[in-house]
Amino acid sequence: MAEKLKTPESGETLFLPTAEQAEPLRKDEKDPALSKQEQAEAVAEARSKIHETTKADRTQNPVEAVQEAGKAARPATSLHVNRELKSITLSRELTAIRRRLSAPQKALSKVIHQPVISAVSEPLGKTVSRPSGLLGGGLVAFIGTSAYLYLAKSAGMRYNYFIFLGLFAGGFVVGLLLELLVHAATGPRRHAND
Repeated sequence: MAEKLKTPESGETLFLPTAEQAEPLRKDEKDPALSKQEQAEAVAEARSKIHETTKADRTQNPVEAVQEAGKAARPATSLHVNRELKSITLSRELTAIRRRLSAPQKALSKVIHQPVISAVSEPLGKTVSRPSGLLGGGLVAFIGTSAYLYLAKSAGMRYNYFIFLGLFAGGFVVGLLLELLVHAATGPRRHAND
């Protein structure tokens, strides 16, 4: 391997030949019988050898190459989440969750998460079918209709089926109001935890 020598004038790094590489040059220089043309050829040959040696030493260090590649401008990657990515993520999550479920729960999960059923249930879940409203409506309709049926039978009156619809609607509103009150009452506590 050639030795490195830095020149103070230009700041260039010169590569000096090793003792084995310089030995033929010294012989040529010491031999007075060589003509000027032979000496010029020997100098040209020595320069080409030095050039080859320096060319081999100039190969870039792999660590430096990686660092330079890291500093190079990277193309902007799209961080946009599209429908396909969402569907892939959903299917992977459902598969991972279903592995831990029992056989009947897996079957129910497969039925519930069908695209047709999801398309119908999502908009309804956001608008009409609030769980608190359905629970309130169901409870009030059940208790109210049971009491009305008992009174109608004991008094000998005819049962009116529209009473059920009225009780269910009233219970739905009561359930929504209770949910609103609970939400308002626990609001400061939820915000304190965030």
